[in-house]
Amino acid sequence: MGKAAELIKANKYFMSSKSWCPDCKYAKAIFQKYGVLDKVKIVELDKIDPKEAESLEKEITAIVGESGSQLFFSTARNLVLKKL
Repeated sequence: MGKAAELIKANKYFMSSKSWCPDCKYAKAIFQKYGVLDKVKIVELDKIDPKEAESLEKEITAIVGESGSQLFFSTARNLVLKKL
């Protein structure tokens, strides 16, 4: 099991993000507005080691079937966990 799978399994809510991404900024603003930002494990891919970020992105793409930053909520998390 890779690091992305471990992050998904360990956190009820997980988001891979990039600090410059408008959709990611919007999602974080919504989480903040409703007081749940602290409940979401957010990994800023452009703020970590580039090799680790690339590895996480590839693994998330393999799990989800799409590229780009992804949000995992509890229903999606349950579906993803079945694949792991």
